[in-house]
Amino acid sequence: MADKRIDLSAAITLYLAHYPNSNREEFVATFPHESVEIAVRAILRETIGLQIEWADKTLIEIGEEVRHIMHARHPELTEAALRKLGNYFTYLMK
Repeated sequence: MADKRIDLSAAITLYLAHYPNSNREEFVATFPHESVEIAVRAILRETIGLQIEWADKTLIEIGEEVRHIMHARHPELTEAALRKLGNYFTYLMK
């Protein structure tokens, strides 16, 4: 039986490569199985659902907090993927 594990970090990084613009064609060409996009979207929903205390924090500090939280929840994610998630969060929340 074939290995069905995916490189979620690579998928997240590619999915958000040109965010907020779409990178759909390249993403689907690289990850043709719908299950990969479903997994990426689940991580994006989890990320955007984080409750971050803004207070006097800069966007950079908020992005770092998002990266730390998501790393704690998903230690398998690479720094590149975590950076993309932090940027994704701050872009949507600013």
